[in-house]
Amino acid sequence: MATNKNERWLIVGVVSLLICGVAPQANGQETRPPRAGDDRANQPRAEILSAQEWQRVEAAVDRALTWLATQQEPDGSFPTHNLGEPGVTSLCVLAFMQHGHNPGEGAHGERLERAVDFILSCQKANGLITVLGPEGPRITRNVQHQIGQCAVYNHAIASLALSEVYGMGTSRRANELQKAIEKALAATLEMQRWPKDRGQIDHGGWRYVDHFDADDSDLSITGWQLMFLRSARNASFEVPEKSIDDAVAYVQRCFSEEYGAHGYVAGPGDHRSRAMAGAGILALGHAGLHNSPEAKRSGEWLLQYTFEDYNSDDGIPRDRYHYSLFNCCQGMYQLGSPYWEQFFPRAVRNVLKHQRPEGSWDIEGFDLDRPFGNSYTTALVLLSLGAPNQLLPIFQR
Repeated sequence: MATNKNERWLIVGVVSLLICGVAPQANGQETRPPRAGDDRANQPRAEILSAQEWQRVEAAVDRALTWLATQQEPDGSFPTHNLGEPGVTSLCVLAFMQHGHNPGEGAHGERLERAVDFILSCQKANGLITVLGPEGPRITRNVQHQIGQCAVYNHAIASLALSEVYGMGTSRRANELQKAIEKALAATLEMQRWPKDRGQIDHGGWRYVDHFDADDSDLSITGWQLMFLRSARNASFEVPEKSIDDAVAYVQRCFSEEYGAHGYVAGPGDHRSRAMAGAGILALGHAGLHNSPEAKRSGEWLLQYTFEDYNSDDGIPRDRYHYSLFNCCQGMYQLGSPYWEQFFPRAVRNVLKHQRPEGSWDIEGFDLDRPFGNSYTTALVLLSLGAPNQLLPIFQR
């Protein structure tokens, strides 16, 4: 059971003071990320980018948020293919929050409240939060593959967004959010416990809603589900310790001693990608294993990639550029020095070169992700650029 709203505010306020160095605003004004001239910016930030470069980052973020705000649909969603909802809308909400804009507060407060309404409206009786997915009181796996594949991402990302909104204590819908998160948690834990065809190697992880192939877990979706579990626990929901421990153990099995990085699935073979190396580091960071040998080796492997070839897979088949950028920026921030300062400046300088004049970034170059549009890619870039802001509890180190 969750704590009441006043207790949550106290928890978030203490965390903000200890980790971010900023007290929550009591006057309804927006909490802005660190600016180039303030005290926080003059600590680790100034060692990574110059004041002028941080100003360029801030200007790029402002343009991107302004553009993203213009894209919102009347129902509160952000445009994408139906298969990507409400996952894409949830990423957009997280992107605004990553840069100091919360539901119900400031210039974007009403807009974000409508987005939260849309996400809540997508929850099914079985607890899944997805536009397209199995209906009814129980989750059935008898669905088309595309629906089963996307539904689990939508659910995990949307559940994470709702949990972060709830944990920040800013929404007027606390009771409604609490009920939705509890149902979403039950669905997530049910899917984790589904029998695994490959047995122990996939134990503790998540895969698609449909029964697609022999792999019953993968690191990509497991990373999102684990983030949701950690976020819900931070917000004082009851999350079984064993569920988190089993998920972390699966993440560890996705690390390849032979190839020196995390891969998409556990087991023999080379399953590495930039996205999964970053996701592995991030997941281990959430488990408090920031300095584990596996995280460090994945970080060392990632340092060979600069993200200079914009919107390409950099020679790694099926590797998404923007999704990789997000996982790597967040993961390297968790890993810390010297990986963060070597990785982040190069990635930031390259991605800023390719921002479109109106503020967005191109749709994903990988063909299967192109239908999700550039609200999706722009949200991922905003989450990447905001890694050092430390305003979302789930990404705080």
